[in-house]
Amino acid sequence: MEEKKSKTKKKQIYTALMLICAAVFFFALYKVVTILMDYKAINDYYDKANEDFVTVEEEDEGQKISVDLQKLIEINDDVVGWIYMADTVVSFPILQGPSNDFYLFRDYEKNYLVSGSIFLDSSSSSDFSDSHTIIYGHNMHNGAMFGTLDEFMEPSHRDAHPYIHILTPDGQWHRYEIFSSYVANIDDGTFVLFKESQQEYEKYLALCAQKNLYSNTEPPADGERILTLSTCTDDSDDYKRYVLQAKYIGEVDTIE
Repeated sequence: MEEKKSKTKKKQIYTALMLICAAVFFFALYKVVTILMDYKAINDYYDKANEDFVTVEEEDEGQKISVDLQKLIEINDDVVGWIYMADTVVSFPILQGPSNDFYLFRDYEKNYLVSGSIFLDSSSSSDFSDSHTIIYGHNMHNGAMFGTLDEFMEPSHRDAHPYIHILTPDGQWHRYEIFSSYVANIDDGTFVLFKESQQEYEKYLALCAQKNLYSNTEPPADGERILTLSTCTDDSDDYKRYVLQAKYIGEVDTIE
């Protein structure tokens, strides 16, 4: 009788363990499926945005990219531009909200999207005319949004993709040449915004030079505007960010 009770108890324990394992497995499966569905929703949403608003024509000088930015602005007047980096996944509208939290999890139609939007710092001039401008985006693990900025930690990747292009509402493309990349702490001075101040400008250039992982690039000179792209690091450290910085070159018609 005791032996039978012991076997019954062991069977009950075994069954309970199997049920726990099954519950853990199905919960993990649910989380994986949810994440994959989120990634698909992100890719589908921004793929459709590119299909709806972007036209690419190949020319001898490079690509001629046309974006119907005015149509986007009619949908949401928080749209301040379009960012494009040739031969990368970066081709997104740029939003600017009332705070830097507003578009963290909102798309350009102001609906919830886990990846949010690419957005301009709320304190920056919306025409990108400040001496230092910052654009933020999520680091999505499927490479969406700014999920590939970490690749620019390698100088060879920068050499293959040296430019950032921004389209403004007047229909003009603006070219920025990448000169710096590094991992920044949120309080180390990297995210200081300033308009026209020679003292702040020179101090900021010194900070960039100290941190820069590249040895073959030319820093800004003569007050060239600085653009910073920022995203979280892969380890999701709340105090660290991947940073990619570029200097303003000028207006262009084609994309390289």
